Amino acid sequence: MKDNQMPQLSPRKKQILFSAIDNYIKQASPITSLLVQQTEMHDLSTATIRNELNTLEQMGYLKQLHTSSGRVPTTMGYRFFVNEILNNTTVTKSEIATVKDDMFMRTNNLSEIVKTIADTVSKTTNYPAVVVFNGFDKLCVNSIKVFHLISGQLLVLIETNAGVITNTISASTTITKQDCENASKIFTDIFGGKNVEFLMSNANELSDRIHEVMRGYEEIFNLVVYVLENYTKSSGSDVTSRGIVKLLNSPEYSNVDKAKDILNILDDKTQLKDIFDTSSEDGVIVKIGDEMNSPALLNCAVITTPIVIDGNKIASVGIIGPERIDYANIASALKYIADQINTNRGFNNYNNREDD
Repeated sequence: MKDNQMPQLSPRKKQILFSAIDNYIKQASPITSLLVQQTEMHDLSTATIRNELNTLEQMGYLKQLHTSSGRVPTTMGYRFFVNEILNNTTVTKSEIATVKDDMFMRTNNLSEIVKTIADTVSKTTNYPAVVVFNGFDKLCVNSIKVFHLISGQLLVLIETNAGVITNTISASTTITKQDCENASKIFTDIFGGKNVEFLMSNANELSDRIHEVMRGYEEIFNLVVYVLENYTKSSGSDVTSRGIVKLLNSPEYSNVDKAKDILNILDDKTQLKDIFDTSSEDGVIVKIGDEMNSPALLNCAVITTPIVIDGNKIASVGIIGPERIDYANIASALKYIADQINTNRGFNNYNNREDD
């Protein structure tokens, strides 16, 4: 149901609904008129609150699981709640400190950085976190360095605006240390500032041109392209998840059999990519229950946000949990992480910047 199709609420009904949902998020117990009165609506009788809860149920914001039992929020109730709070979320100093500590990574390796982002989000929110890396071709190449190793192999380091891609590969014995140094300078001069998509789509033409004007370096260039192709296949559209077991901390999934469907989804990269991909959306995106058109996600919530570097969406990061999650704090944490990466123009720049 769209926002403008939702029944309008009076200030009192809205306050009771928000109190009910907030209590349910914290306690995972059905909402009663007495609980609402004790926690917030002290000036109203339980009878008055009960009538308001009945009305909210008839309007579709709440539902009863059993006759004479307390009420729980519906997807529509959660959606109304989320829409109201998303524009007013703030991050506490303690949350900022936690994120900063976790994001201070000791590596600039792109694969490790993506894993650290997922670990940070999972630790901060206490829910399973997923990072979908779907904009590899948009990364900007800052430099290309090739090192000749004692073993005769070559170490290729491709520094991008999001981190460093590395690989050690075998090469012909005719390639010397000086060849690697010369090629590194030439490749950086030619390709610095261009994106991965340019290199990949023009690889054959560029290799031929290098063969003509810089004979002897085309093999090194082809090895660089191989590193990019290999990374694209293994990680360029990859899905990284962390903290899956944390889902079982929620009462909704304390029974492993009940959690089987959602655990299967968390183990399926194809489904996770579909669920968490935000390449066509902006800001913090919240999907609740039946909005996701999946029986396995009927009682779940997914909160995601895109990671943008130099104006390009290169990844999505988010969490999955029960509908009864702390939307405000989780949305704040995700927004803060994404904004910091965007503001500092990349994972690596964020990692190496001085603390504020």
